[in-house]
Amino acid sequence: MTTPCIITVAITGSLPTKQDNPAVPTTVPEQVESTQAAFEAGATLAHCHVRNHDGTPTSSPERFGQLVEGLRK
Repeated sequence: MTTPCIITVAITGSLPTKQDNPAVPTTVPEQVESTQAAFEAGATLAHCHVRNHDGTPTSSPERFGQLVEGLRK
């Protein structure tokens, strides 16, 4: 018998930059791709932060809307 579990992924974090790790997904398209890959690997929940075009953290509803739209596709 197996025990069900929920696999959560935090694809970006609020502070890491491309300088810290070139693989960190900071643009909306990169975040959509990374989240899709995590889903295909078994993740069922994603904790996401969005960024401005310069890579700085933002709470912009527009940027979150773009991310949600991309994830739903």
